[in-house]
Amino acid sequence: MLTDTSLFRRIELQQLMNLTARALGKPARRIWTLQNDEALRVYAEYTRDHLQGDVEESLLQRMNVEAYKVGRLLRWLFCLRTQADIELFIIALYRNIGIRLEGQLPGQLCFRSCFFSQYYTPAICLTASALDEGIIRGLSGGGRLIFQQRITEGCKFCLATYTK
Repeated sequence: MLTDTSLFRRIELQQLMNLTARALGKPARRIWTLQNDEALRVYAEYTRDHLQGDVEESLLQRMNVEAYKVGRLLRWLFCLRTQADIELFIIALYRNIGIRLEGQLPGQLCFRSCFFSQYYTPAICLTASALDEGIIRGLSGGGRLIFQQRITEGCKFCLATYTK
């Protein structure tokens, strides 16, 4: 599958960097030319460094909207029409950024492990999840993602519910 290639992972990370930077109103770092693990680390540090402190609701909204636009574009580019295709694609996207995700849309999502949990505080994780909701909403055609628990809060895994 295309989503399993190193180039796809690096492009995915660069797009994630670009949409995050647009939402923040900051310049994006060029990471697609780095090795996958290095690109992921640089993105995690970038988001950690820029999402510290008090975050305004307007930033959360911009992050969600930018991620939604990318999700919609990906749905169109990859001709994702069935629920099964959308779910598999989302799981692959998350796997590429160091997150092991299980579940169905709509329904319960379990994030078994998360690369970012070693970089993020609970507050940063809460802010960054605006990106999660936007991407998933764009790919699935609308909905709402609500987390019940997070790894960054000391839980063994993150648990969220996605409703349409």
